[in-house]
Amino acid sequence: MACFICIYLCHKFLLDGNENTLVIAAFGASAVLAFSEYISKNSFVKILLASGIGAVIGVFFSQSNLDMMFKISMAIGICILLLNLTRVHYPPVGAIVIIPLISNPEIKELGYLYAIYPTMTGITIIYIFSKIKQKINTIYLLWQAKKQ
Repeated sequence: MACFICIYLCHKFLLDGNENTLVIAAFGASAVLAFSEYISKNSFVKILLASGIGAVIGVFFSQSNLDMMFKISMAIGICILLLNLTRVHYPPVGAIVIIPLISNPEIKELGYLYAIYPTMTGITIIYIFSKIKQKINTIYLLWQAKKQ
């Protein structure tokens, strides 16, 4: 909960966002991966880069005058191709690429800024909180071992 409150506060006050653009659906999937026992095969830099690329692809197609199903198909297909070529396996990027295509006008108005805010800022905050959680778990396990 603290992670998402931090995302909200960061976007609201530091980046002067409005309530509709502060948290995107892909953050839920990112948090599940970051805070579960799932061990990612990707570095944070790769995850951030993949998320940014997915966001840019989504914005590019959202601004095109193509049929919606064609836009979504092309955006997802190109995103999957690039993730496979770079060997990044991070499922939330699939949502990140679609959000600018089907989202509210506030997200669409962000244009390519969507790749930085809220995408990269939110992913970074989730990563920081997951590292804090790992440190707390490590300290707790060491404390438990010392007690025995």
